[in-house]
Formats: sequence, structure tokens, C-alpha cells
Amino acid sequence: MAYTPGISKIIADGSRAYSAKDYDLASEKYAEACELFSEENSEEDADLLLLYGKALFQSAVSKSDVFGGSSEAKQEEKEEKEDQEKEEEDDGKFQFYDAPPLEGEEVDSDPQPELEGEEQEEEGEGEQHENGEEEQSDFEVAWEILDLTRTLFESQADSKKDLLQDIEEPYFKDSEETTNEYVTLVKKLSETYDLLGEVSLEAGNFAQAVEDFESCLNLRLKLYDPKKSTLISESHYKLSLALEFSVDDPELRNKAVEQMKLAIESVVLRNKTEDDESKIKENDELIQDLKLRLQDLEKDPAEEIQQEQLDIIKGLLGEPTSDGQSGSSSTAAAAINDLTSIVKKKVPVNDLTGVIKKRKTPGKPAGPVKKAKK
Repeated sequence: MAYTPGISKIIADGSRAYSAKDYDLASEKYAEACELFSEENSEEDADLLLLYGKALFQSAVSKSDVFGGSSEAKQEEKEEKEDQEKEEEDDGKFQFYDAPPLEGEEVDSDPQPELEGEEQEEEGEGEQHENGEEEQSDFEVAWEILDLTRTLFESQADSKKDLLQDIEEPYFKDSEETTNEYVTLVKKLSETYDLLGEVSLEAGNFAQAVEDFESCLNLRLKLYDPKKSTLISESHYKLSLALEFSVDDPELRNKAVEQMKLAIESVVLRNKTEDDESKIKENDELIQDLKLRLQDLEKDPAEEIQQEQLDIIKGLLGEPTSDGQSGSSSTAAAAINDLTSIVKKKVPVNDLTGVIKKRKTPGKPAGPVKKAKK
């Protein structure tokens, strides 16, 4: 679409910032472009929203990597700190709150300031809820922006279905260039679903990630030739990952195995038609990595935990463990720590399941474009 000079300049600024991996600035520029377009045309532009959502997602990921680290490690550190503080507080102290003070013991005759401080804190929290909702994170805004983008692209694609009459699947056979509007919209829609799946995966909403990655895969199978496109194997892999993390349904692990097998088959198929020796080598290495991943998926989680427990016992008794090492106190401790990491429930990087819910039936988008917090 042709944009006005003002919007085009803002888009160019956003693109430069994105290329420089300044995702915060890119998000600001794309948000500005979206807002200006909406003011001038009284409607949203899906292409601009896609750029904005993509920048928001990258910004959120970069901040999560830098400041968040491993959520599981943070949770363990927090629990250890709380336990330590509790031990220090309770160590050697017996508190009888109803007992009278001993002779010579100083008594705080004015405990009111502490109570006032607590009341002020509670009042401040109440005012925060009354004044407005807490600002959304970049992940939350990214998901909402991308879901709006999905709605717009789906609506536009539905209106262009008549252009499919003379086109066979896959739509991109010899190249990824096309003048067909419907195919172009489906390609953009597949990218949007892929990003939505990424956001949901980061958020720990694995059921939604499965749904979005499945939609992306189905569209890409219509668009691309598995013998040529890396996007097919990529989609199978991402879907396998989302299915693996959906631990609430044990049957989904079998589906994760099937998707991983399809990912391997896709790379093998593509490698047969590859002429570049360096790419053939890369694909061979990728196939080996995927096969190792498949072996892990095919293991029974219950049996794996049982083996870990057996190794702990053998380690304590000084007997060789399953990896061939002889047991000792240090190896036993290591085995115990390893088992703890397996059994302990993992906390998602960004728990947004309350925000990223199962989407409703698409409707007409309304309201201004949301901006990320600065």
C-alpha cells in the first residue's frame, strides 16, 4: 500500500531502528505510524500492525533475556531467600506476644507509626487499583496487536478467495514472488500466526501456542514446497515444542513425537534436492540434532524419573549409575539436584495466561492502537 510521505518517513525510521536491534525505538515508530494512519483513514492497516507487533515481541524477548533470565532459577532463588530470612528471624528466638515485658526491658510505647505506614501502603495499593489498571507488558500488547492483525488479514483474504481459481498448491513453486493478492495475504497471515505462537510459547500459554502453530503450518503447507522451503520443517518443530510443553494432556506428547518426525522428514527431503555442499552439511547436522531431540521425546517421562531415583540410590550405595559412573556423596547430591529440577513444576517465563486466552470469534476491530509502556 502507498503511504503518505509522513508515514513513509516514520516507517523508514522504524525499519532502521529494527535493523539496529533497537526494538524499543522501532516499536515507538511503528506505533506512531499506526496511529497516524488510523487518524488519516479512520481504519487500521494490517501491514503496519504486523510491523508494530513484531517489534513489540522482539523488544519483550530482549528484555526477558536481559532482565528476566531463567524464571525457574529466579523462583528457586526467591524461595531460598525467603527460607533463609525465616531461619534468621526464627533462629534462637521465642516470641510470646501476650507475655508482659521483663523488668528492665525497653517497651515501644508508640507503635503507631508502623501501623500508619502499613495503612498508607494499603491505601496506596487501593488507589492504584481505583485510578486504573496496571500497565500492560510488551508481551501482552504484542499479542493483542498481532491478534488484531490476524483478524484483519483473515477478513481481507476471505474477500479475495475468488482469485484462487487458477492457482494450484503449493502457491510458491518456483519462487516466492507473486502478484496474486490472495496468496500475498495468506503469506502475511501465516507469518502473523507464527508470531502469535511465539508470543504464546514465551507466555507459557501452550494450548494457544499449539492452536496458532497448527494454523501457521496448515497455511505454509499450502504456500511452500517442502522440498525447497525451510519454513515447513521450522513449523513442524515449533508445533512439536508447543505440544511437548502441554503437559496437561499426556496424549499430546505422542503428537509432539509425530511432528518432530515430520520435521526430520522435511529436512531430509529438502536435502535430497540441495546442490550447495555447505547447506547439505548444515542440514545433516540439523537432522542429527533433531534425531536426538526425537529420542528425548520418545522416552517415557515416568521411566526417566524412576531411572533418576534409581541412580540416586546407587550413588548413595557407591554402585555404578546408568551413565557408568561410580557412586559417591558428590554424585549422589548432583543426582538429587537433577531430580529436583525434573520433578519441580516449571514456572513460565511470562505468565500471561490470564491475558492470552482462547480467542473469540473474529469481529470488527475497534478502538485506538495500544502502545507499549515506556
